[in-house]
Amino acid sequence: MKKLYTIALALVVMLSMIMSAAAFEKIITRENGEAAVASWSTPDGSTFTGLQAVKTKDGTDIFVFISTPTTFKFGSTSTQEDVFSINKKLTTATLSPVELDLFDYNTGEVETITVQAQWTGKGDLIRNSFRFMSKSGEFVAKFSASSTMREATATGSINDDDLGTSNSAQLIAFKSASMEMKK
Repeated sequence: MKKLYTIALALVVMLSMIMSAAAFEKIITRENGEAAVASWSTPDGSTFTGLQAVKTKDGTDIFVFISTPTTFKFGSTSTQEDVFSINKKLTTATLSPVELDLFDYNTGEVETITVQAQWTGKGDLIRNSFRFMSKSGEFVAKFSASSTMREATATGSINDDDLGTSNSAQLIAFKSASMEMKK
């Protein structure tokens, strides 16, 4: 009878360990990619234009905004087409002509534009990294990110209207990883 209790207790312990392991949840997310950003303003400072192109394994996302004293327009598009290229040394990047819809915040109107740009890197590479961990009870979250960036100059156009040379521009390569665990 003592052996039976010992076997039953061992089964209960094993079952509780299996249940504990089954309740353990771990999620890991990784993201790698390249980006190019630029901003332009008119000589009198009345119009400010921003452009960002981000390429990851999921495709390319393009964001544009235009701000004037009387309006604010913004828009984005995502595509699987090969419209954005950037070299590994972060010395050049090209955004081929891409159409996207701009939403006018003041009027609610939408207009379709075509945007394109070219970046030329300048200066030294700048490297950054960041790590974060949070633990609360049975929950643990970890995050790490690293990036390499080079200042740049950019030229571009919207609907074939030349934006001139950018006021500010950067070429960026990035990596990030996050992990969440809970019992």
